[in-house]
Amino acid sequence: MRKTETEFLKEFEELLREEIKEACCRVERAIAYSVLTPGKRFRPLLIWSICNDLDVPVELVWHPALAVELFHTASLIHDDLPQIDDSPLRRGKPSCHVVFGNDTAILAGDGLMLRAFCVLSDSPAEPRKKEMLFQYFSRSTYQVLVGEALDVEYTGASPDLGEVLRMYAKKTGALFSFCFASGPILAGKFDLAERFSKLGEALGIWFQVQDDIKDACGDESKLGKPVGRDVALGKPTVVKILGLEQSKIFADKLLRSIMRQLGKLRLKSVHKLLEDLAKR
Repeated sequence: MRKTETEFLKEFEELLREEIKEACCRVERAIAYSVLTPGKRFRPLLIWSICNDLDVPVELVWHPALAVELFHTASLIHDDLPQIDDSPLRRGKPSCHVVFGNDTAILAGDGLMLRAFCVLSDSPAEPRKKEMLFQYFSRSTYQVLVGEALDVEYTGASPDLGEVLRMYAKKTGALFSFCFASGPILAGKFDLAERFSKLGEALGIWFQVQDDIKDACGDESKLGKPVGRDVALGKPTVVKILGLEQSKIFADKLLRSIMRQLGKLRLKSVHKLLEDLAKR
């Protein structure tokens, strides 16, 4: 019997706590603080939804879902540092570096990235599937780094729209790319992995544009992080280039295109997940 979204999230949180239950030093306490702060868990949900649509056994879903959440949390810790976005809040609580200091936060982020690969290595998937998961995860996680580097490089500069979108495809789209590719890989439909990967990348671009829009006009209490930071820091964003209204139109068109592709691929669970996300 398939799990519901609520059931999946409940068990996912239990596995996440089990994964980092022991903390023998300050860095591991910082890791636990960051990982266990309640979040949307959208990326694990994305993997679950795609695997659900492709009839992948749930026991194969846990490891990539945990790995992607650990790595994502690591990227948030580093993103919040004073040298990058200097954000004092994350998920409605003081950021890791505010509580534990910059040095510990850097190490906590590094540790989580390494831990993500350890978790993925424990996957019970058969060798060919496991090999491909590692290929896509390794590629995606490196692209996150490149995207973040471009974000830093472009801050205070004037990149054009194409450059900003390429940065989004790496910084945010890369992990979504892995999430989408995980489904066909674990289903043994290897020929679909790259097609799904590209669709995930497009979703990441939409997700980041939505984040830009929320930063420009969102509610800090709902977002769980400061708003207006992009303008204050001179960040390159689609909103800065196109303006707020045109950015909303751009995001709507991109989402409609993604939804059409999901329909063609018969990814009903993913379609519903994105519908719910778009309403928030």
